[in-house]
Amino acid sequence: MTTYSVTHNRTGTWQFMSAALLGSPGQLHVFEDDIESFVHVIGWTVLSYLPSPMDKDDRAALVSYLYDHSWKTSSGEKGGLTKVVEFKFGNYPPKDFTPTKPSPTVDLIRSLASPFRARYSKPPPEEDEEVFKELMPRHRLGLERLSSSKWFLSTIRDALARSGWPAEDRAGDKLAVFTKGIVGNAARQRAARRVKTDSHYYLHPRGH
Repeated sequence: MTTYSVTHNRTGTWQFMSAALLGSPGQLHVFEDDIESFVHVIGWTVLSYLPSPMDKDDRAALVSYLYDHSWKTSSGEKGGLTKVVEFKFGNYPPKDFTPTKPSPTVDLIRSLASPFRARYSKPPPEEDEEVFKELMPRHRLGLERLSSSKWFLSTIRDALARSGWPAEDRAGDKLAVFTKGIVGNAARQRAARRVKTDSHYYLHPRGH
C-alpha cells in the first residue's frame, strides 16, 4: 500500500504500527501488534476518505495528529503516544471526526478499538474496592479479547450482518492526500496543541 505521509526510519508503515512498537523501538512484535495494525489501517482509511463536512485542514491535522506524531530521542525516533491517549479515553477514532452520514464502519472501528484500552491502561487499584469491582472485569475482558482473533472476527461478522450498510460507499474523485508537508500552519498548530493537551492528561491523570 502506498502512503503519502512522513517517512520514518522503521520497518513497517509508521501510520499503521501499534503504539507499543512505536513507543519502544526494538520491542518484540506480538500478536496484539498485528491486531492493532489492522485497526489502524481501517481507521486511517476512514478518517482520510470517508465523506465528511470537516474543514480540509482540520481533517488533515486530525489524521496527522493520530498517525504521524513522533519525537526524537537519544535512542531514535519514537511515536504512538497519541494513539495511546485515544485508546485510553475510549476515543478511537477521535469523535472530532464527523462523517457526512452515520457510518457503520466508524461504529465497527470503535468496537474493534475498545479492547486496546486494557492494553494501554494499568489495572484498577485493588485498594479502592468499589472501583476495582467495577473496572477490573472490563479490564480482564479487554485483555481476553486481545489474546486471539476470535472476538475480532466475530465482531466483524456480526457488524457486516446488520442492516444499514450503504449500497454505494466508494470514495469520491477528490481523494485527500495527508502529509505534514502540505498541512497548513494553522492546522499543524492545532494538532500540536492537541498533542500537548492530551499528553498532559495521559501523563498526569486527574487525582494523581
